[in-house]
Amino acid sequence: MIRPPLSSSPPSQPSPYRYLGRGGGERPVRMQIIFALVAGMILVAVPLYLWRGPRPDSIPSADAAVADAGPSDANAPVFVVDAGPPPVTLSPFTTIRCMNPGPGKTPPERCDHVTFFEDGLARAIRENTACAPTGKKQTTVSFVLEMDFRSKKTNLFVGRSSSIKRDKAKELLRCVKRAMPKPDWPTIPHQYVRYKINVVATYPPADDKLSL
Repeated sequence: MIRPPLSSSPPSQPSPYRYLGRGGGERPVRMQIIFALVAGMILVAVPLYLWRGPRPDSIPSADAAVADAGPSDANAPVFVVDAGPPPVTLSPFTTIRCMNPGPGKTPPERCDHVTFFEDGLARAIRENTACAPTGKKQTTVSFVLEMDFRSKKTNLFVGRSSSIKRDKAKELLRCVKRAMPKPDWPTIPHQYVRYKINVVATYPPADDKLSL
């Protein structure tokens, strides 16, 4: 049997097994996989390092500093500080009189309280205890305030029930008057035209001072 002669020309299609494992297109794919793995490790490692990394020591609080001072501070000298003028005690405000033009009188218990003047007078008394006269016994000063919404005037004086004479209370009265708030008459709620109110301030003895 005669075999046909072998053709010396190359086949029209290459063998599917000829470039297996040797092709140039395989390296780019492998490098992309390696780069992706390295990038993933970096993305995971950096946040972990930042989260678990060393942290700055916290600043000790003032309480901790006092606690660390040690028992030796217990023998430190204690300084006595003058607390200034002794506090003053105020009685509740009472309305002596309220009235409108015309006949008839209004019982004091039916009068309304003008809180603007009551609060202002109480604050002025408390802020000026240094102006009060001093003594070995407690002192009471009766402050009487008259208000006239028609003439828009006030009058502050010391009542008769005070334990000191009026001439000795002049400086205190001057300090309290200067500290009284300036009224905006049309904006102050009130039911009557004229009022007369009273509050008693009690000052403790001059030697009865608080110390730290």
